[in-house]
Amino acid sequence: MTGIIMNNLALEKLINEANLLLVRAEDELEKPQKEMVPFAACQTAKLSILKLLQAYLAKNKMEVDTSDSLVHLYNKCKKYNSAFININIQKMGCVSGTHCSMEEYCMEPQYVTECVGWAKDIRTLLYQP
Repeated sequence: MTGIIMNNLALEKLINEANLLLVRAEDELEKPQKEMVPFAACQTAKLSILKLLQAYLAKNKMEVDTSDSLVHLYNKCKKYNSAFININIQKMGCVSGTHCSMEEYCMEPQYVTECVGWAKDIRTLLYQP
């Protein structure tokens, strides 16, 4: 599905999915270190960020292309609202350049915690009028 403008029900569903994913990532990070799976938290946080960015665009009546990359969605949001500049997802190891540094990035709880923080920041912007 590409180039869609969402109705309110679809937008609400997308926001709920993003929030659920964010809660799952937070829950994973709160587990004792022996039980924690940072990679699972990382991928869940990343998917939450993707859905939050899509929701932000949809809420603001902009077309959402579900095939857009996380970086492309972020750049579209940044053009619409300069407050996104303060959320530097470019630091995410999985979106920097052409090299995916997943091993170094997604396996470190401190980096995954940053991703969860960025998701929360995006969610804050989403809920602002």
